[in-house]
Amino acid sequence: MAASPTSRLCELHTARGKVLLTYRMRRNSRARYLRVSVRDTGEVLLSVPARTSDSAAVDFLRSQGDWIMQALSRAPRPANLLEHLRRQPWISAGGVKLTVEVGASRTRTHWVANVAQGLVIIRCAEANGDPASGLRDALVEVGASLLPPHVMTLAKEVGVEVDRVCVRNQRTLWGSCSSRRTLSLNWRLVLLPPELQDHIIYHELAHLTHMDHSERFYNLLQRYDPRSPEHDHRVSKLSPQLMALGR
Repeated sequence: MAASPTSRLCELHTARGKVLLTYRMRRNSRARYLRVSVRDTGEVLLSVPARTSDSAAVDFLRSQGDWIMQALSRAPRPANLLEHLRRQPWISAGGVKLTVEVGASRTRTHWVANVAQGLVIIRCAEANGDPASGLRDALVEVGASLLPPHVMTLAKEVGVEVDRVCVRNQRTLWGSCSSRRTLSLNWRLVLLPPELQDHIIYHELAHLTHMDHSERFYNLLQRYDPRSPEHDHRVSKLSPQLMALGR
């Protein structure tokens, strides 16, 4: 009977270069051969006979790197944060896109950002039982570090006072604001293009003047963001996909 698979990380050497992959290893007493498969969800599953060592199984997985990449390219876009960043290797901060490099760490998950060079480097702990969770936590920290200064810059440009900016892991909301002039933003804002990220921030800044969705609110929002209707439509189309990431 197959054991319950757990998420793991593996760095593959492919024709495209090094790729950090999330996969699941499943031991099966009935299996006679090592087998790797890619599901419709984009999940990579490594089936391992009971007596095969972990190291031999990982060596086999690495030998299938190019095939795996081809199979993933044919799979539908999955709700997987690591896969999302592999296909779209950037985040937004400070009004610009920053290239994201994701790799493995033998110790702990950590990150470093160099906005001047347009680069964010994230290293995920190999020993982490849930690599996607470690990557999500790193991006929450990135958002908490880089989003508040940008909010303050935009607030100053439109002449609005903000007392505090919080970055959280909301399940459905992009942002909210309180009468105490606190903005609460979803960390997934970093996954939006800069102009859409700014649209969400402007939306919350406009609420500091009009705490409703009245005509006055939308008129003010369009002053802050002249392309507001277009940007709102684009955010609505992207929301289901992005809100599913990092759950």
